Amino acid sequence: MEGQQRIGVLVELPEILREMGQDPATVIAGAGINPDLLRNPENSLSFIELDRLVQACVAATGCEHFGLLVGQRSTTASLGLVGRLMRTAPTLRDAILDLCTNQRRYVRGAVTYLVIQKDTAFWGYAIHHPGMKAIDQIGDGAMAAGFSFMKELVGAAPDEILISRRAPGNTAPYRLLFGSTPRFDAQQYAMAFPVSLLDRPVRSADRELRRILEKSVAAYWAVEQPSMTHTVARMLRARVIFPDISLEAVASELAMLPRTLNRRLQAEGKSFRELVNEARFEVARQLLAGTRMDVTDIALALGYANPSGFTHAFQRWSGVAPSEWRAS
Repeated sequence: MEGQQRIGVLVELPEILREMGQDPATVIAGAGINPDLLRNPENSLSFIELDRLVQACVAATGCEHFGLLVGQRSTTASLGLVGRLMRTAPTLRDAILDLCTNQRRYVRGAVTYLVIQKDTAFWGYAIHHPGMKAIDQIGDGAMAAGFSFMKELVGAAPDEILISRRAPGNTAPYRLLFGSTPRFDAQQYAMAFPVSLLDRPVRSADRELRRILEKSVAAYWAVEQPSMTHTVARMLRARVIFPDISLEAVASELAMLPRTLNRRLQAEGKSFRELVNEARFEVARQLLAGTRMDVTDIALALGYANPSGFTHAFQRWSGVAPSEWRAS
């Protein structure tokens, strides 16, 4: 399925360009995008168009944190109907799951996820559309938006912001927004905070309105049902850096038996092992290209017991060793 991104907060992009001394129409049209498309938050771009647009903005402004500037203007209102639903949620957990569950309705090529590891919750964002070059900017924007949503919904901030990119030359804008320097060169784009915070009540919770909005959200978008392969690939991209990515765990989350999931994948010409390897290869390339993480640390993050196992696997996937791929 072709990657797709709802315009949402990108309606702010022309004003940001103007504030930085650029002519928005020239920059946006130069990326092959009709500037009028950014007037309506309900419009969509393909992920390839989004990639070109963000790269063009960074090139025109010379700003290494352009994505952060866009993302920090997000509010739940930027999410449209899903944002309204989030504001009626009883708890932060419910609000986050509103976004995670419904994001697939208008975004394809990236996944928003909530993963709990012991006493820590990770609210993260991952791109799985292949060949994206502006992952750093889009990821920065997602973290800025998530930070804004959390403050708006429950008046709290995460303990730590994880940024899966090399630190830019100037980290002051990040400190100014988040209140501290994020952990750059991380294995994921995510906000980390205590699990207990998930139970904090949302300030604007509204049970009656929520019932109405749940029906509205389900009816608003005509959703093309993704294949089982696409569904599992999306889930694995979010979870491949966490310990439990077994067939049993994924099948359980999909409310089906492992053998049923296997059969569905086989009918589409795929196996669960193939999809795990594809997810690992995609994440490995993103970490090698975008961060300064050591190959040993990348291997451990992807579940390999030792670097040699990861190196052999990467050579099968790409034809070269991880260090060679990074150097090229």
